[in-house]
Amino acid sequence: MTRKIFFKLLTLTLLFFIGCSEDERLVRNPAPEEPTDIVVKEGMNLVGKLTDGDTPVVGAVVSDGYTTTLTDEEGIYQLEANERAKFVFVSVPSNYEIPMENGLPKIYHALPADRSDVIRRDFSLKKQAVVNKFQLLALADVQIGQTVELNWLRNTEIPLIAEYANSMKTESPVYGISLGDLVWDNMAYFPEYATEIKRLQLPVFQVIGNHDHDRTVLMDDYNAARQFEANFGPTYYSYNIGDCHFVVLDNVNFNGHSDYSAHITQNQLDWLEEDLKHVSKDKLIILGTHIYTSRRDRPNLGVSNKEDLYKLLEGYKVRILTGHLHNNRMTTISEDMEENNLGSVMGAFWNYLCNDGSPRGYAVYEIEGNEIKNWYYKGTDQSKDYQIKIYKPGQAVTASRQDGVIINIFAWHTNWTVKVYENDVYKTTLTENLRFEMDRDAYDAYFGDDKPAHRPSAEPEAYNDHMFYYKPSATTGITVKVEAEDPYGNVYVERVTL
Repeated sequence: MTRKIFFKLLTLTLLFFIGCSEDERLVRNPAPEEPTDIVVKEGMNLVGKLTDGDTPVVGAVVSDGYTTTLTDEEGIYQLEANERAKFVFVSVPSNYEIPMENGLPKIYHALPADRSDVIRRDFSLKKQAVVNKFQLLALADVQIGQTVELNWLRNTEIPLIAEYANSMKTESPVYGISLGDLVWDNMAYFPEYATEIKRLQLPVFQVIGNHDHDRTVLMDDYNAARQFEANFGPTYYSYNIGDCHFVVLDNVNFNGHSDYSAHITQNQLDWLEEDLKHVSKDKLIILGTHIYTSRRDRPNLGVSNKEDLYKLLEGYKVRILTGHLHNNRMTTISEDMEENNLGSVMGAFWNYLCNDGSPRGYAVYEIEGNEIKNWYYKGTDQSKDYQIKIYKPGQAVTASRQDGVIINIFAWHTNWTVKVYENDVYKTTLTENLRFEMDRDAYDAYFGDDKPAHRPSAEPEAYNDHMFYYKPSATTGITVKVEAEDPYGNVYVERVTL
């Protein structure tokens, strides 16, 4: 090339850039191996399209778990993927179906470790009418780790849960969330768990629990989640159903074996702050995580940086759903924020009841618009109306209370009303719950190193705060009736004849 031709080309190039806008100068043509229908912006290494058939999905939130972006008018997103990002996922808009793959929700794509080339990951969504009314099936602590537990789940629990879920589907669409401890330290059981949960035939999203981390990975929380991720995708993400924005977080800081703490990593909080920028304040936030963030009976316990989480959620109506303790405990965090810590599918280590005396089970939420219109805890093999258990005089675990009846109201919260009748004559409204009274059935089943036979550890819940004491006027010849009304207008009744 002659010097004259070179300077002519250089002059034309400079004139082109001078005439271009800043946005035009920021983009570059893709390399030969890159997508030819997306002009990749400088610095971006993760791109893709969201489409519904041939129609672009516009304004959808896409994230690598560190930053978020919106799809443009052509359904295109572009990100500079964080070097630690393992996935790209879409916060499915409420006017699109939850995409499914092999019977489980699939809102993500895995990312390769090599970021030297531009990565393309497309999403295919299907438009639907916004679901204004639906139900949520919330499971906690399924926790299978050996053959006996898998057989119980396969032959007893899943058939019963599926039967009830099918009855729910006649009323409105049903979605699910499983709140962690899917397995019991046995990573090989993730596929077995997935096989069983798919039998419910509804979208069930997964939360990672402490027993879902690889206990052989020491002092490396980032890599201890690899096997969970290989089966179920990211450990934190969001999606939308109707006027509800769902958020899943990983609040298990795992160090190996049984060494862990309840903490939310800063990168998750930073991601959540970005995610919520795209969520209007009139949406209901339903947040699922494994370890309880707070508990009403022991407010000093819970997630170490829970106040940082709560601050991000200010201004929204929020319901937090958690597991971990294998019993029921409800906590009011603020006027607009409540936490439901739920009893477990596996009871207290695959026995018939939880360690607070609640039946093994799950929760059902009935949602319309941005409101929870009703919710209840349901024993897997019990009627939805079974919410109260009464013990006769002499059956209290605490000796000083054996002169009265002990009442266990499984999902009780401070906004319930509890009335007592004798022979159908009103006697009193109980306002003071017991904080330290173990459930008699749980005590008999679980107290002692040899009970039950199949357990690594199980003790009746000592801080069981949904128990009540009532001293009847006589110890024989009367029927004591307990009537408990929740804030949704459900009235539950149980009787015992003395």
